[in-house]
Amino acid sequence: MSENFVSFGEQGAQLTYGSYLRLPQLLDAQHPESSPPAHDELLFITIHQVYELWFKQLLHEVTAARDAMLDAGRDGVEGGRLWWAQHLFGRVHVIERVLVQQVDVLETMTPQDFLEFRQRLAPASGFQSVQFRELEFLSGAKDPAYLKRFR
Repeated sequence: MSENFVSFGEQGAQLTYGSYLRLPQLLDAQHPESSPPAHDELLFITIHQVYELWFKQLLHEVTAARDAMLDAGRDGVEGGRLWWAQHLFGRVHVIERVLVQQVDVLETMTPQDFLEFRQRLAPASGFQSVQFRELEFLSGAKDPAYLKRFR
Protein backbone atom coordinates (compact mmCIF):
# COMPACT_ATOMS: atom_id res chain seq x y z
CA MET A 1 0.00 0.00 0.00
CA SER A 2 1.60 3.28 -1.07
CA GLU A 3 1.24 6.48 0.90
CA ASN A 4 -0.16 9.56 -0.84
CA PHE A 5 2.23 12.50 -0.79
CA VAL A 6 1.57 16.20 -1.08
CA SER A 7 4.39 18.16 -2.68
CA PHE A 8 4.96 21.73 -1.61
CA GLY A 9 7.67 24.35 -1.62
CA GLU A 10 10.45 24.92 -4.09
CA GLN A 11 12.12 21.64 -3.20
CA GLY A 12 8.96 19.60 -3.76
CA ALA A 13 9.16 18.22 -0.23
CA GLN A 14 6.86 15.37 0.62
CA LEU A 15 4.44 15.65 3.51
CA THR A 16 3.37 12.45 5.21
CA TYR A 17 1.09 11.74 8.15
CA GLY A 18 4.12 11.06 10.34
CA SER A 19 6.08 14.13 9.27
CA TYR A 20 3.06 16.45 9.58
CA LEU A 21 2.43 15.27 13.14
CA ARG A 22 6.16 15.03 13.92
CA LEU A 23 5.57 11.53 15.19
CA PRO A 24 9.24 10.61 15.69
CA GLN A 25 9.68 13.52 18.13
CA LEU A 26 6.30 12.97 19.78
CA LEU A 27 6.84 9.25 20.30
CA ASP A 28 10.34 9.87 21.65
CA ALA A 29 9.07 12.21 24.39
CA GLN A 30 8.27 9.50 26.96
CA HIS A 31 11.26 8.63 29.12
CA PRO A 32 10.56 6.66 32.30
CA GLU A 33 12.97 7.53 35.12
CA SER A 34 12.62 4.43 37.30
CA SER A 35 15.24 1.72 37.39
CA PRO A 36 14.38 -0.99 36.84
CA PRO A 37 11.58 0.42 34.66
CA ALA A 38 8.17 0.33 36.32
CA HIS A 39 5.57 -0.96 33.89
CA ASP A 40 2.97 1.76 34.61
CA GLU A 41 5.38 4.68 34.44
CA LEU A 42 4.91 4.89 30.66
CA LEU A 43 1.14 5.06 31.20
CA PHE A 44 1.58 7.84 33.77
CA ILE A 45 3.84 9.88 31.47
CA THR A 46 1.62 9.37 28.43
CA ILE A 47 -1.57 10.40 30.25
CA HIS A 48 0.02 13.56 31.61
CA GLN A 49 1.58 14.51 28.28
CA VAL A 50 -1.83 14.08 26.66
CA TYR A 51 -3.30 16.36 29.34
CA GLU A 52 -0.72 19.00 28.46
CA LEU A 53 -1.56 18.70 24.75
CA TRP A 54 -5.25 19.16 25.54
CA PHE A 55 -4.40 22.11 27.82
CA LYS A 56 -2.59 23.69 24.86
CA GLN A 57 -5.70 23.24 22.73
CA LEU A 58 -7.96 24.58 25.48
CA LEU A 59 -5.80 27.70 25.81
CA HIS A 60 -6.05 28.17 22.04
CA GLU A 61 -9.85 27.85 22.13
CA VAL A 62 -10.49 29.92 25.26
CA THR A 63 -8.22 32.73 24.04
CA ALA A 64 -10.04 32.81 20.69
CA ALA A 65 -13.41 32.78 22.46
CA ARG A 66 -12.34 35.65 24.72
CA ASP A 67 -11.15 37.65 21.73
CA ALA A 68 -14.40 36.97 19.87
CA MET A 69 -16.41 38.21 22.86
CA LEU A 70 -14.26 41.34 23.11
CA ASP A 71 -14.77 41.96 19.40
CA ALA A 72 -18.57 41.52 19.65
CA GLY A 73 -20.25 44.68 18.44
CA ARG A 74 -17.02 46.23 17.10
CA ASP A 75 -17.82 45.01 13.59
CA GLY A 76 -21.01 47.08 13.51
CA VAL A 77 -23.27 44.08 14.07
CA GLU A 78 -24.66 43.59 17.56
CA GLY A 79 -23.13 40.40 18.93
CA GLY A 80 -21.40 39.80 15.61
CA ARG A 81 -18.76 37.38 16.93
CA LEU A 82 -20.63 35.91 19.88
CA TRP A 83 -21.75 32.95 17.76
CA TRP A 84 -18.08 32.05 17.26
CA ALA A 85 -17.32 32.30 20.98
CA GLN A 86 -20.32 30.08 21.71
CA HIS A 87 -19.08 27.53 19.16
CA LEU A 88 -15.60 27.52 20.72
CA PHE A 89 -16.98 27.12 24.24
CA GLY A 90 -18.95 24.12 22.99
CA ARG A 91 -15.66 22.62 21.80
CA VAL A 92 -14.03 23.44 25.16
CA HIS A 93 -16.85 21.58 26.91
CA VAL A 94 -16.29 18.45 24.78
CA ILE A 95 -12.51 18.56 25.37
CA GLU A 96 -13.05 18.90 29.11
CA ARG A 97 -15.30 15.80 29.03
CA VAL A 98 -12.45 13.91 27.33
CA LEU A 99 -10.05 15.11 30.04
CA VAL A 100 -12.32 13.85 32.79
CA GLN A 101 -12.70 10.48 31.03
CA GLN A 102 -8.90 10.12 30.88
CA VAL A 103 -8.95 9.74 34.65
CA ASP A 104 -10.57 6.33 34.10
CA VAL A 105 -7.42 5.17 32.30
CA LEU A 106 -5.18 6.50 35.07
CA GLU A 107 -7.31 4.72 37.68
CA THR A 108 -6.40 1.36 36.13
CA MET A 109 -3.05 1.85 37.86
CA THR A 110 -3.10 0.53 41.41
CA PRO A 111 -1.55 2.49 44.29
CA GLN A 112 1.18 -0.16 44.47
CA ASP A 113 1.92 0.32 40.75
CA PHE A 114 2.25 4.07 41.30
CA LEU A 115 4.52 3.60 44.33
CA GLU A 116 7.00 1.72 42.12
CA PHE A 117 8.10 5.02 40.57
CA ARG A 118 6.51 7.77 42.71
CA GLN A 119 9.73 8.51 44.62
CA ARG A 120 11.39 9.42 41.29
CA LEU A 121 8.84 12.23 40.79
CA ALA A 122 9.54 14.10 44.04
CA PRO A 123 8.96 17.00 44.29
CA ALA A 124 7.20 17.11 40.89
CA SER A 125 3.43 17.50 40.93
CA GLY A 126 0.66 18.09 38.43
CA PHE A 127 -0.03 21.30 40.33
CA GLN A 128 3.12 22.63 38.62
CA SER A 129 1.41 22.63 35.21
CA VAL A 130 1.89 26.14 33.85
CA GLN A 131 -0.78 25.64 31.20
CA PHE A 132 -3.32 24.54 33.81
CA ARG A 133 -2.60 27.72 35.78
CA GLU A 134 -2.99 29.77 32.57
CA LEU A 135 -6.39 28.14 32.00
CA GLU A 136 -7.42 28.99 35.55
CA PHE A 137 -6.36 32.59 35.00
CA LEU A 138 -8.23 32.89 31.68
CA SER A 139 -11.26 31.35 33.38
CA GLY A 140 -11.30 34.10 36.01
CA ALA A 141 -9.17 32.83 38.91
CA LYS A 142 -7.29 36.07 39.49
CA ASP A 143 -7.35 36.43 43.27
CA PRO A 144 -3.88 37.83 44.14
CA ALA A 145 -3.62 35.70 47.30
CA TYR A 146 -4.38 32.57 45.27
CA LEU A 147 -1.88 33.46 42.54
CA LYS A 148 0.84 34.28 45.07
CA ARG A 149 0.92 30.60 46.18
CA PHE A 150 2.02 29.52 42.70
CA ARG A 151 4.95 31.88 42.15
